Amino acid sequence: MSMNKQAVIDIVKNIFIHYGYGISSSDICDLLAEKDSERLLIKFENDPNLNGIRYFSNIVQRYRGKGILISESFDEKTRMFALDDRLTLWDRNELESRIGRAVLGGMEPGAKIPVKEKIDFSTTPFQAEVQAPRHEYEKTIKILLRSIPINIGKSDALSIAEAKVGPAKSQILKFIPVWHYTYSFNIQVKFKSKVADLSGEGEGYIHGIAGDNNFIKFKDIQDNTFIPTQNYEIKQPVVQKNDAGTKALNSIIREHTKEIRLNEMIGDTIVFENKVIAPDPGDINLKLELLHIPIWEIKGTRESIEINGYDGHIMAVKLYNDAEMV
Repeated sequence: MSMNKQAVIDIVKNIFIHYGYGISSSDICDLLAEKDSERLLIKFENDPNLNGIRYFSNIVQRYRGKGILISESFDEKTRMFALDDRLTLWDRNELESRIGRAVLGGMEPGAKIPVKEKIDFSTTPFQAEVQAPRHEYEKTIKILLRSIPINIGKSDALSIAEAKVGPAKSQILKFIPVWHYTYSFNIQVKFKSKVADLSGEGEGYIHGIAGDNNFIKFKDIQDNTFIPTQNYEIKQPVVQKNDAGTKALNSIIREHTKEIRLNEMIGDTIVFENKVIAPDPGDINLKLELLHIPIWEIKGTRESIEINGYDGHIMAVKLYNDAEMV
């Protein structure tokens, strides 16, 4: 069972109050706890990602405080990235060890923690987990662009590129337009004495420049994109929305075309028949929107490489000459 955000925040709030911290609400985090000269910024994330962690870390630095990031769990890459940014991580196990399994599992939002509740924080509820050496990251800037998040930062992209094409001579973050779609349908097709149910749902995108279709699911689509570089370019779609919708429908129909078989006894003979069935375009509920996918394009010694900024996979490696690179 996943943790209830408000319940966890209320519990953590009462813990810090118990230890003499002043608590205030804030637009920059879920809780702001202050005591003497210490300022703690506390944030709960259901699904933490590198871009969000970098943004939170920048806020913590700007306010000259210390950051606590709370979530159900953290994968190893996310954990190391956050600790390297000197954030303290509290996952479910850490919370349970600090406030007791019974308190975490049974407390309702708004409930008060008994003063006699024994919680071992040593001398303070905040302890830095790792004093890791800090890397200097390029300042993150925000742009208003509906896109999927940038999970692969500039330094990570450059490391990936160097292993493939050598030391980087230049880099640019390109936002490639795609027509993201979701679809669903539920119809019945009658074939003689047999009725076949035909239903389907899913999502994908039509590449806004090349026009290719991909059945891919995206997470964390966002309206505000935080960019770890000032060298970026937003590409405009060549494929227009109506054409993208037609391409999407054709791909969906091909994906869900089925063959049904029917055998009937006619006199003393068994007759086998096959029929191909497919959803009609009018039966498909299709929703379409323009998104952008972040792609790192990095020029090496003789080759350039394109790296997906969302998941880090290498999309292309190609030779170039200086006249081709603008």
